[in-house]
Amino acid sequence: MNLKKCILTENECYKRGDKITPIGFMLHSTGANNPYIKRYVQPNDGALGNNTYGNHWNQYRPDGRQVCVHGFIGKLQDGSIATYQTLPWDYKGWHCGGIGNSRYIGVEICEDGLSDPNYFIQVYNEAVDLVSYLAKMFGWDINSDTVLCHSEGFKKGIASNHSDVMHWFPKHGKSMDTFREDVKKKINGGTINIPSPTPLEPTGSYLVKVTTDALNVRKGAGTGYGVNTCIRDRGVYTIIETQDNWGKLKSGAGWICLDYTEKLNDNNSNKLSSETPTINVGDKVKVQNGARTYTGGGLASFVYSNIYDVIEVKGDRVVIGKGKSVTAAININNLIKM
Repeated sequence: MNLKKCILTENECYKRGDKITPIGFMLHSTGANNPYIKRYVQPNDGALGNNTYGNHWNQYRPDGRQVCVHGFIGKLQDGSIATYQTLPWDYKGWHCGGIGNSRYIGVEICEDGLSDPNYFIQVYNEAVDLVSYLAKMFGWDINSDTVLCHSEGFKKGIASNHSDVMHWFPKHGKSMDTFREDVKKKINGGTINIPSPTPLEPTGSYLVKVTTDALNVRKGAGTGYGVNTCIRDRGVYTIIETQDNWGKLKSGAGWICLDYTEKLNDNNSNKLSSETPTINVGDKVKVQNGARTYTGGGLASFVYSNIYDVIEVKGDRVVIGKGKSVTAAININNLIKM
């Protein structure tokens, strides 16, 4: 486990300082295609990276909402995986929208596009380590009352109606039952059946989202950088070949390091066939299948089949609708430009 600390001291939840005696752990996931912890946790400690949009949670009411959790699991600036503790473990968090806030430690896993097995393996393993650590600290027995996810909390009547994490875990052969069993094995020194991440293999062309402000382009995988060649936006690009974690750009500009990209869902491949420009007000977009609202809420099934107008763009938050009628706010990474 790579446990770090950055307490959200400016958040209203921390300032209130209500205390609890946690009886267990509630697992969440963010509902936005952005695996980097810096989206939620600031200030930058040198490992997180800077949140240039100012939409992190170390402010009184992020996006005007009363939200705060005890921690986040996801990527650091260098692409490695970590856990950041953001509230003291015995503080009451605002994470589940129900009485579970007064009973459970709540931690969010930063979601990606939900289809990358390598990322899932890493954050799943980190979450197992974290819960094992906390269970030993607080003396919890591991069962469905002490370790649960948000969707299980809803079924118990102690949390709001969210689907996390059961919209994600089954895609990779896991569930909360297997999670609890893996935590027990970890506590008892047993072996957990979590394979090591594997190198990305060539699978034909696919789309990636650049996740850094400036990414150098090389002439070829393992060669030197091209002269004055650099990607300076976080747009979407088409990869047509991979080698040793380097991806060849369809545009012919060269090769980029895939460590600084996120692979988009395969079902986008027939929607976007070349580098995609930034989404702007007035553009027409569709919502990726399975995406949720910017704040993690659910969407009606018909939303995924409709085409919407972009009404407002603020950082990675995009408001969509019909004309001036607002439908939802969606993370920009979960939209497909038409």
